[in-house]
Amino acid sequence: MNVLLAFIFLISGAMTAGMTTSLLQLGRLRSKEEFKKIPSLFFFQHFLKPFFRNRKWEGLFFTLSFSKHVLHLCYSVTTLFILLTQSPFIHAFKTLESHQYTFDSLWVLAIGVIIITLSLVADMLMKFLATAAPIFSLRLFAPVSSVFLLIFSPLTALLMKMLQSFFPESQKATPSAPSIREKILEVLYESDLSTHLDPQERKLILSVANFKERNVREVMVPRIDIVCLSEETTLQEASQLFLKERYSRLPVYQDNIDHIIGVLLYKDVLSAFSTSDRQESIRTLIKPVLYTPETKKISQLLQEFRSKQIHMAIVVDEYGGTEGIITTEDILEELVGEIADEDDVDQEVLYSILPSGGWIVDARMGILDIEKELAIQIPPSPEYDTLGGYIYHRAGAIPAKGWRLHHDDFDLEILSSDERSIEKVRIMPHLSQD
Repeated sequence: MNVLLAFIFLISGAMTAGMTTSLLQLGRLRSKEEFKKIPSLFFFQHFLKPFFRNRKWEGLFFTLSFSKHVLHLCYSVTTLFILLTQSPFIHAFKTLESHQYTFDSLWVLAIGVIIITLSLVADMLMKFLATAAPIFSLRLFAPVSSVFLLIFSPLTALLMKMLQSFFPESQKATPSAPSIREKILEVLYESDLSTHLDPQERKLILSVANFKERNVREVMVPRIDIVCLSEETTLQEASQLFLKERYSRLPVYQDNIDHIIGVLLYKDVLSAFSTSDRQESIRTLIKPVLYTPETKKISQLLQEFRSKQIHMAIVVDEYGGTEGIITTEDILEELVGEIADEDDVDQEVLYSILPSGGWIVDARMGILDIEKELAIQIPPSPEYDTLGGYIYHRAGAIPAKGWRLHHDDFDLEILSSDERSIEKVRIMPHLSQD
């Protein structure tokens, strides 16, 4: 009976440690989404509210940590009690007390080390499982952890209040009030409001909430896709390129693309046609250009565009090399989605249907667009808004070709990627067994 009790304490302590890791892996929003999906499994959440009120999330972690340490202590005490009731160990302890280090006494020390090691190994195994499969682990550990959360939450709530009364300054130093962005995302992901919004409305709300967090690198046109002109280009050549590419302005470089010196407007080229030689260089028509670091927030850059009445900036790295370009339209599209004008005749297709029933999808496709177009539900998170971002979030790196991800409703496979980005992904839905 005592051995069974020690085993229960050991596994329960490891499970509470694993649940803590699962919650950290998923984050606050996705964890609460899981709580809402299966409320009967996470029955502790309603019990915590009256004890921790507006600090329920902090109280959950504090109670889990407290439970883990109490369970480990109970495991150690129970195991020690079992050993002390065995006659060989009683004799071994007596030899230790008399400083007679026999073979039996060394066994006592070894078993003490094993007891501690078992506790550490159990914790590590549960944490590894939680890291590899956080949703599965959260559901697996919830029943056992919930019991101890109910048992210890009154005591931990009292301890938290005592700590707050003793250290009021520390509470002020780490405010727990969520930001406006967090509140918007919480409402979007967790409340019933999300069920009344179509994907386009949800996408707009997400874009507004995340706008201040976006930096230039996430929005810019990368260097490899830049269309630009040499300063030696003639008016005739420039006009032909403008007609071909359908842009209203193009960057101009000197010697190479890492030395962009200005921007050329299509309207200036048209005006020069009537008064200048068409074989003349575009050099006299070049306008000054704005340079911006890739780490700058797009909200700040938009303000700079407005104040300086500029519509394009060259994105540079720490060495001054060209990383890409960004325009006012690129920034606005982050808020309202793709803006099509009269020149955008052919819209880019981001997915194709496979005969087998799946899709080949461009990794740049937004998760809300996937939900709308393909009826595939990818778990939402403020950490990403595209399919490529979701895969990177799950893999922790840019995965190579052939990498697979198995989800409850579908399977993903990387068809093409390079060291900088994911390109094409195959999505295969799980067929219904009805």
